[in-house]
Amino acid sequence: MSSPREPLSAFRTVLKRGGGERPTFPLSVHVLLMVVFAALVLSGLLWLLTSDQTSPLSPDPNDRTTLEVIRLSLYAIAGIGGVIALTVAYRRQRIIEATEIREATKLFNERFASAAEQLSSQRAANRLAGVYAMAALADDWDAGRQTCINVLCAYVRLPYETPPFRHEREAVGDPERFRPVLEERLVRHSVLNVIGGRLRRAPIPGRTWHQHDFDFTGTNLDGGNLNDALFLGRVSFAFGRFTAGTIDFSRVRFEGPVDFNRARFLGARLRFAEARFAGPVLLSETTVAGGALDFSSAHFTRDVSFEGTAFTGGQVHFAKTVCSSPVLGARPVLDFSGASFTGTAVVFDRPDIAAATLDFSRVADWSHPPVLNLAEEQDAVRLPEREADR
Repeated sequence: MSSPREPLSAFRTVLKRGGGERPTFPLSVHVLLMVVFAALVLSGLLWLLTSDQTSPLSPDPNDRTTLEVIRLSLYAIAGIGGVIALTVAYRRQRIIEATEIREATKLFNERFASAAEQLSSQRAANRLAGVYAMAALADDWDAGRQTCINVLCAYVRLPYETPPFRHEREAVGDPERFRPVLEERLVRHSVLNVIGGRLRRAPIPGRTWHQHDFDFTGTNLDGGNLNDALFLGRVSFAFGRFTAGTIDFSRVRFEGPVDFNRARFLGARLRFAEARFAGPVLLSETTVAGGALDFSSAHFTRDVSFEGTAFTGGQVHFAKTVCSSPVLGARPVLDFSGASFTGTAVVFDRPDIAAATLDFSRVADWSHPPVLNLAEEQDAVRLPEREADR
């Protein structure tokens, strides 16, 4: 068996810093401008209060008048000096803050580079440490959290082949042969567990992971635990392969769209028990050839698309599934247009679909139809014309 993966050079790339700072004038220019302004104010006051054309005083000011003018001028200069002092303090504070930001950014970049280097290691222990280092960095780094999440998701998208079952490995008689791929499976499962752990916390705007997007497009999953997680952004498992093990989405809340388009379910068991889908669910052109999809007691509030899906094996359960919309008058549609029912055991066991529609009216193949135990909600089902006429 070939090595499960090669180190990704992309993980060795450090994030580049953003655009440059806004141009600012040197402090000396600010001070010079303030001194010139102070001189202009002093000259202006002297002229205003002593000039024959403008002074309300006597045309021949005495010493007392001159002293008053000088005193007022000194007050004005003192005020300008205070402004200069404030300007200097403000500039100093800006420099300190900019330095702190640069140092913090430098530290985050160094941590990112270190975690990425660990993820690209040949040793599984280092890669596992890199997973937790990248997750810890995402917790601390508000501006770079999505980037860290993208790296973890990209790791799970790396090419990967599921290891044989235990009895198959034992039959080969060479346990060390499968050690690298078993270690890789542990690292990949740890990524999902780390993500799930962050998404079970109470969401805090700007501090937690819930608002971010998770892109697992094209991944090969053979296990993982995301139960009780809350996804507020987009989630994609499009073109994914679910080959073995159990992927637990029990009681997960998807507030945004969920994309499983063109995924292949080949042997894994996906548990969506009591999951809530507040956004559209896309399962178009998928293949259900093995394993199980369990939507028991799941709640759909938007349309679910199984358009063009090939049900050739395995099981799909909709036991006590609820389909309803919070929008008055809206009816979620479970759309099976173009689907082929040729071998999968698809079972609707007393779902609550009175406020929804099951649309089988335009299926491509009805040779192995689903089991519809629908109680009194027959009006919510659109069967193929040849079946509806019977």
